[in-house]
Amino acid sequence: MHFLKYRRMLMLCVLSLALHSTGAVAGDEIQTVTIGFVGALSGVSESFGKSLANAAELAIVEANRIPFKLDGKRIQFRLLRMDDRNDAERTQRVAHALVQAGVVGVIGGTNSNTSIAASKILADADIPQISPTSSLRRYTEQGFRTTFRMVGIDDEACIYLGEYVVKELHAQRIAVVDNGTAFGVSVSTRFAEVAREHGAVVVSRDSVSDVLIDFGEILRRVKQQDVDAVFFGGYSAQTSMLAQSMLRLDVKARLVTSMNGIVGSSFLISTGVAANGAVAQEAGIPFNKMPGWKKFEADFNQRFDFQVYSMTPYAYDAAHVLMAAVRQANSLNPRKIASALHEISFKGLTGTIAFDAGGNPRSPSYTIYEAQNQKWMAQRTNTTR
Repeated sequence: MHFLKYRRMLMLCVLSLALHSTGAVAGDEIQTVTIGFVGALSGVSESFGKSLANAAELAIVEANRIPFKLDGKRIQFRLLRMDDRNDAERTQRVAHALVQAGVVGVIGGTNSNTSIAASKILADADIPQISPTSSLRRYTEQGFRTTFRMVGIDDEACIYLGEYVVKELHAQRIAVVDNGTAFGVSVSTRFAEVAREHGAVVVSRDSVSDVLIDFGEILRRVKQQDVDAVFFGGYSAQTSMLAQSMLRLDVKARLVTSMNGIVGSSFLISTGVAANGAVAQEAGIPFNKMPGWKKFEADFNQRFDFQVYSMTPYAYDAAHVLMAAVRQANSLNPRKIASALHEISFKGLTGTIAFDAGGNPRSPSYTIYEAQNQKWMAQRTNTTR
C-alpha cells in the first residue's frame, strides 16, 4: 500500500512539473489553435521544405511555453504541415484544405510560384500568409492585404549582385541561364540588366526546364564563348547539378546565383568540391550576425538533427511573428490577425520584423557569399532603407 501511495504521489509530481514547464495550470481549459505550413515536403526540394517546417515547429514549441489566454482559455498552438511538392496546382488544393481546417494563418509557400498559387485562396478567406522565401515582386503586388514576405525582392537584390560581379569579380563576359519559372526568369533578367549597366557583356541567354539535370549542351557552348561568369536563375537542386557539370566539363567561369537558398551545408555536401568558387547572394545577414543564432542552432539541431538553410531562420521568425500578431490582436479572427501584422514590430532571430503596406519587409538585407574550401564566406552585406 505504501508503495502504491508513493507511486501515485510521484506521478502527480511529474504531471505537475510537466504542466509547469509548458505554462499550464491544472484545470485550465485549453484551446488548440492551428497554424498551417505549406511547402515541398517530398521530391527534389524535400530537405529544404522540411527544414523550413521544422523551424516553424520549433517556434511554436517555444511560444507554447509562455502562458497566453483568450476568453479564459489557454491557447496551445500547433502546426499543420501540408506537402505541395513544389507544384503550384497542388498548392491550390492544399490551400483550400488549410482553409477548411480553420487555420488562423499560413507559413509558406517555399518558393514564389507556390506562394502566389496559394495567395488568392487564402486572401479570399482573410487568412494571413507569410512566406519565408518568396522574393518575386508579383507575390505582394496582387493587392491582397493578407500576403506578407520575410525576405526582400529579388530584382532589388540584383542591383547589389550585378555591381559586385562586374566591379569586384571583374566579370566582363557573362552567360545567363534561367529555369523557366517566374522566379528564374525574373532574377535572371534583372541581373543581366544590371550587369550590362556596369559594362559587362551578356554573351548568351538560355532558358531550360525546371527539372533539367543535364547542362552539358549549354555548358559546351558556354565554354567556347570564353565567359567569366555563368549566372543561373533557378532552384538549389538544379544549381548543384550545374556546378558539378561545370567542374566535369572544365568550365572555368564563376557560378553566380541569387536568392535561391543554396547557402548552407546541404549544397556544399551535395555539390562537393564543385561548389568552391560559387558566388551566391541570399536574403538577410550572415548567421553569426543574427542575435540569438547560437541558441537557435543548438535548439534546432537538438530537436531535429536536420540541415539548416539560409532561409530556415526566416520560417522560424515567420511563425513567431504570426503568433505575436495573435497576441497583439487578442483575437483568433484571421482578419484581425492580418491587421496586427501590418502594425507589428517584432524583434526576431533575423532582426526587427516590420512590414510595409504591401506586406514587404521594411528594411530588407542581402548578403553576398563565396564558397571557399567547402565553407560559405560572407563577402558583403547590403541593406535597403
